[in-house]
Amino acid sequence: MNLLDDYWHMYDLTLRTIREDKPDTFLEVAAILNRFQQPTCTGDAFFPDGADDILGEALHDAGWYVSWQADYLWTATHPRTRARIRFVEGDLYDETPTEGGKR
Repeated sequence: MNLLDDYWHMYDLTLRTIREDKPDTFLEVAAILNRFQQPTCTGDAFFPDGADDILGEALHDAGWYVSWQADYLWTATHPRTRARIRFVEGDLYDETPTEGGKR
């Protein structure tokens, strides 16, 4: 395998892990994503997307409700835990409401 093959293998593995493990909190999602790539920008986690299979679809398959504004801008909410993730051009932000108020 070359570096490009390794990259796409890890990309696919990351999305498959989201689907199979069905994380229900931001921290669980971030832990899976950080195995692929550590956050490099302003977000709490990062995932590049940019392929036919994308993170928003993997989260949807794992039980999250995804509200799409664009491919590069969406919010995912877990129906049981109320965890909330904001995706902006690869950067992910934990917008989970805290007890007694919003985050």
